[in-house]
Amino acid sequence: MAFAALPVKAASLSAGDLIKASQAAVYYYGSDGGRYAFPNEKTYFTWYSDFSIVTKITDAELASLPLKGNVTYRPGVRMLKIQTDPKVYAVDAGGTLRWVVSESAATTLYGNDWNKQVDDISDAFFINYKTGDPINSAGEFA
Repeated sequence: MAFAALPVKAASLSAGDLIKASQAAVYYYGSDGGRYAFPNEKTYFTWYSDFSIVTKITDAELASLPLKGNVTYRPGVRMLKIQTDPKVYAVDAGGTLRWVVSESAATTLYGNDWNKQVDDISDAFFINYKTGDPINSAGEFA
């Protein structure tokens, strides 16, 4: 990733800003004054199309912002699964995973190529999500 952004002071950040320091990691700056890490580019690209709005801050400024957690996938964009669980999940509001019980529900929600809309995530990141009610039919998912 190449960034040409000019450094800003952490004190001038606003909730919703995307920030990074000297390392490749990008963070979401929350309204609580904390930073939330994007675990990987796949997660980032469910929210943003490029890195053009990322603001560069110093390593010291980044370190002064408490790390509060990880950003989860944007709801409704992609489905998720982990290698140790055969279930495919739709991402709902608040980082809630909902098992898509049937292929017909998956097809209605994500199209005929629904199986190409599934990302494997590490078991280590599965705990960033909550599990919710299964989706038996597409009408149960908004």
